[in-house]
Amino acid sequence: MSHTSFRRALSALCTLSLLAGTAYADPVGFGPTDVPTLFYIAKSNNRDRVDYGTRLDASCRPAAADATFPYWRDLERNPVSVHTMGMFARMAYGFAAQRVEHQADGAVVQKLVLKQMNRPIWVTTARAEDGHCKAIAWTKIGGVDRAELISIYVKLAGALSVDYVDVKGRNRETGEMLSERIEH
Repeated sequence: MSHTSFRRALSALCTLSLLAGTAYADPVGFGPTDVPTLFYIAKSNNRDRVDYGTRLDASCRPAAADATFPYWRDLERNPVSVHTMGMFARMAYGFAAQRVEHQADGAVVQKLVLKQMNRPIWVTTARAEDGHCKAIAWTKIGGVDRAELISIYVKLAGALSVDYVDVKGRNRETGEMLSERIEH
């Protein structure tokens, strides 16, 4: 996907989120093996964000074909609340693709493609050494393949436009923090 297409898609996504203030659905609950935040999308107009979590079974494998899901983390309220996305999960923040790619050595790798960003994201789930389930989202960031994806920050230029997008993460081999800026 070109940088222009990526920015245009994020602009549409952010515009929809600006309109979504009253579109919250139900509160989100998490089970004991779920991972509440793999990565998130934040924007410059407020502190709210869209987090992506994943539901895992007792074996630390995706609990369903659509185990990874977006939800609102409303950081403007006190106390902080979380809500399902309602119609925005299908329209803007949902997935164009979500499927298990492979399973080996107790780990499962899912491939995700967000509807508004044609950048593949992989999620690896497994049991950690401490016995708890763990999950990591990874993608290409700043030329580094298999970088851990932490967040996407969208600097809005106006209601219908984006100034720039920062894709942030960590080099999984060196621990170095990474940031890829996508500008107009």
